[in-house]
Amino acid sequence: MDSREDRIRAKAHDLWEADGRPEGRDRQHWSEAAKLVEEEEREAAKAAVDPEKSKPNEPSATNDPVGVTLSAMKRQN
Repeated sequence: MDSREDRIRAKAHDLWEADGRPEGRDRQHWSEAAKLVEEEEREAAKAAVDPEKSKPNEPSATNDPVGVTLSAMKRQN
């Protein structure tokens, strides 16, 4: 497995290339890459603790009452 620094380096390189390979913005790309890796690690930790939290949100009575109501109405017709 790659080290955290290796993952940041690879993401920073990708960001640099996507940004047109500008000179003098290496710290900005590194910082952004570090944030992205941190976010990935946080999401992976959440998924390890509660796999349900890593699933995409699906309409339910708690997070989309209108969508659920409309779906129920369509089934009745």
